[in-house]
Amino acid sequence: MKLQYRMKITFLLFIVLLGLAGCTSGDLVFDAQSDLRTYRHIYVQSSMNDSNHLDQLIANELVRLGYDASAGVRTMMPDNTKLFITYETQWNWDFHTYLMVLEITARDVSTEKQIGHARIYHGGVANKSPDKMVIDVLKPIFGPKPPKK
Repeated sequence: MKLQYRMKITFLLFIVLLGLAGCTSGDLVFDAQSDLRTYRHIYVQSSMNDSNHLDQLIANELVRLGYDASAGVRTMMPDNTKLFITYETQWNWDFHTYLMVLEITARDVSTEKQIGHARIYHGGVANKSPDKMVIDVLKPIFGPKPPKK
């Protein structure tokens, strides 16, 4: 009887640990006709409800990837901007506040047509920093092209 009880407790603890571990997944969708890597001048439009300065994190990561990027309100967009990015966030609280969803939309400045979209979700207690989530959402779209096979 004791062995059966211990096995049940062990199984329940295992399930709880799996639930707390969290996961990260990227859901990337963008127009296959448009290669966002050809846009060199990018502006990140600040979100009015963002008090965590994710606009700067996104712009800084784009600069690190080799783009001319800056961030701010839409009226301050530089004249040479070819692509602008808007973003939405969803924060959660599980013992502390963390970024759960980061969604970016890329639009051509001249047409305002959406040409790129990316979303990353990270749930659970073992969370990622906003910096890491920004890298994970931008790298597949704006990072180096993968080698041809």
